[in-house]
Amino acid sequence: MAQKVAKKKKINKVVQKKESNTSISNIIFYIILLALVAYPPYFRGMYFDNEFLPTIAATSIVVIIWSLVKIFKNEPIITENLDYAALSLVGAYLISTLFAVNIRTAIGETLKYIDYVFIYFMVSRLVKNKKEIWILLNVLVLSSFGVAIVGLGSAAGLINYNGSWVGGRITSTFQYANTAASFLMAFFLVNLALISDAENKYLKALYGITAFTQFYAYIFTLSRGAWVMLPFLGILLMILMPKGKRIEPFIYFIGIFVASAMPIVKFNSIVNGPQPHKLLIWVLIGVVSSAAITYLMSFIVNAINRINFKVGLSIAVIVAIFASIGGYTVLTAEQPLTLSHGPNEADSEKSVIRFVNVDPDRQYVLKYTIKSENPNNKDWVYGITIESRNDLDQPTKIKDVYDKNSFNGEKTIEFSTLKDTKRLAITFINNFKDTSVTFENAEVYPKNNPKDVQNIMLKYKYLPENVASRIQDISLTSHSSSERMQFYKDGFKIFKDYPLFGAGGGAWASLYFKYQSYLYWTTQTHNYFMQVLLDTGIIGAAAILFFLISLGIIVVRLIKSDLDLHERALFAAATIGIISLYAHASMDFDLSLSAVTIALFALIGIINGMWLSKNKSEVNVKNTKKLNYAYSSYGVMIVGAIVMFMSLSMSTALSYAQKGDGFIKSNNIIQAEQSYKSAVSYDPWNAKYRMAYGQTLTNIADQTKDSVRLQEAFLQEQKSVDLEPYNSQLAAQLGAFYLSHGQIDKGIQYVKKAVDVQPLRPENYQQLADAYNKVGMFYLQKGDKTKAKEYLQKAIDVEKLYNEANSKSEEPKPMTDATKKIIDDSKKVLQGIQ
Repeated sequence: MAQKVAKKKKINKVVQKKESNTSISNIIFYIILLALVAYPPYFRGMYFDNEFLPTIAATSIVVIIWSLVKIFKNEPIITENLDYAALSLVGAYLISTLFAVNIRTAIGETLKYIDYVFIYFMVSRLVKNKKEIWILLNVLVLSSFGVAIVGLGSAAGLINYNGSWVGGRITSTFQYANTAASFLMAFFLVNLALISDAENKYLKALYGITAFTQFYAYIFTLSRGAWVMLPFLGILLMILMPKGKRIEPFIYFIGIFVASAMPIVKFNSIVNGPQPHKLLIWVLIGVVSSAAITYLMSFIVNAINRINFKVGLSIAVIVAIFASIGGYTVLTAEQPLTLSHGPNEADSEKSVIRFVNVDPDRQYVLKYTIKSENPNNKDWVYGITIESRNDLDQPTKIKDVYDKNSFNGEKTIEFSTLKDTKRLAITFINNFKDTSVTFENAEVYPKNNPKDVQNIMLKYKYLPENVASRIQDISLTSHSSSERMQFYKDGFKIFKDYPLFGAGGGAWASLYFKYQSYLYWTTQTHNYFMQVLLDTGIIGAAAILFFLISLGIIVVRLIKSDLDLHERALFAAATIGIISLYAHASMDFDLSLSAVTIALFALIGIINGMWLSKNKSEVNVKNTKKLNYAYSSYGVMIVGAIVMFMSLSMSTALSYAQKGDGFIKSNNIIQAEQSYKSAVSYDPWNAKYRMAYGQTLTNIADQTKDSVRLQEAFLQEQKSVDLEPYNSQLAAQLGAFYLSHGQIDKGIQYVKKAVDVQPLRPENYQQLADAYNKVGMFYLQKGDKTKAKEYLQKAIDVEKLYNEANSKSEEPKPMTDATKKIIDDSKKVLQGIQ
């Protein structure tokens, strides 16, 4: 009997030791995971390879070690439908690489998705209890708080982060205002849920500080889409919150909004003034106010929660009514618009633009009341320009008026809209020193119906002008919205040609020039779901649908489960973050910045982890399917090793390519050759590295008459174009290479290819005309007049090619002056031959 007791104690000690080791290993991995999701936003949103590739490698190393621990402990990694759905996304990108038009970008996108799924797996298995979920959500909120600090600090001139304050908009560490807005909005909403869930009033005050900072920076990203979404997402957050706390996010938001009011009003005048660093004072005022108001609000909330539900609801309704009245007042209160220059102020254009919806092909009247002063008889005291905007928001000037005389009273301007007019852009201007104009009111109405008046909001009383102008421009026919609609139309053209498996990761950036309806420049579709469709086709669309449906099922199950109040609030926080990021990504390219997608998959991992914790499915799986899932853990480890190797190799290649670029700038072409050769060996799918290597070889071979190097240059430059067959720049470079080395037919072939894959770019026709002209002159010098005439005529015919392509554009562009000159010169030479 004693022996049995001793044996049992020994077993218990072993179990306790194993549990202790398990706990320590989980804590270590958990801390590493927190770091992996916290730092990505600070490296340009992980958009560029030189930042993201090392991150993929680091994540892969962690996953390899974590998988080994899982294998040792016989714990599964893949168990749920959502796990398989996440893997199906990776599978869709992996399959699409077999059909990719750009193998390098396809591989890159596949590696990214593997990294996202790694993050998702780790969060799902490491973040289970309420404390761990709470900490991870707080880390994400603090990460976004840091993004807000960088943005505001850059606007104040206190933080030097390249590209974080551009054109009067906060772009922060993402270097793109709309993505900064999306990230800040999502975790501002998460923050509101955490404020509502917190019991400690001092902690609520701290949350108030972070929430104010997030909201203040979010406003001055000037992202109209994010502004429009916030109220709807806020309502959804309240619905997701547990009973008894649903009104709290709204109440705390009101407090933060009140604390933000004066800092928002003061923002423009300070950052555009002589001492922008004084913005720090208003940030501190907002921080203190938000902390104090949030702290006081917590007492109000507690009081509401203690009283009768109907009374509490009535108070909430009253607060909502007053908030609505306040919002309406802010958006409708106006005052006269004054544009002026002092006597010592240099001439400069000061203008305000306002938008008015009108009918096409109709006569209108603009009536306005002004007081203008021009004591020194300048050329004019004020100007008004009226532009028509069509479906694509393309401007066409209808009328402009410049008034020189001082005047006090009412004036009118008559004009007619165009057949394609969707709205008007009316600009009020003042330009010269010692002049002043005040527009007291302005309105537009049809000439034959003066009662159908539209008032023009000249100046918002309580809003800064940059915020007001963005609000004015919220419209489906704005330039931004119209461009996006065109991107989607052109995207569907690509999809029709690559329907089943897509064109591989990076499909849009590789192909859009060939399919675009007019010449525009964007490497992103501005719609995440469109991007997945183009990258991976119907297979990928099915995968993302499977993923979202699986996620939705878990969300519904958790809503119906017995979550306690604290768990339900954490669930609401994670869910609203997911919905917010996906919603904004449906109209922009936020998820192309991997830092945002990492945060998104971390939130999805939280939801899955909560379900695993509730469902206890891992225990069942370990008891019944241990062998099968051991294989899956080995699979994760092997994939991690492959991804680690590839990402480190690509990162090393990038380092060598950058060295090569440096050597080229310093005219050290021998060292550049070695660096580019190494870059190609470490990343053989990168077309740009091969072209750089080939051009360097050509440079050396032409100087040294080295036929071996020249032959290698031929191979590298040809391989470059083979890897990226739709890159017009690479095709033109290869064409120039062949032409300069006597291979005229091949040279012309690739210069023409540059036109074929980017038919709306005027400069491509200039290259083609120049190539034909030079070949014609070459044959003329050799005395072959027949060939000379043939190619000179082809140079002349480039005009027809251009006109034919340009006629299909929805926004035709003029031929370049250089192209016209080449054509004229070719005509003169041809006439001389004849």
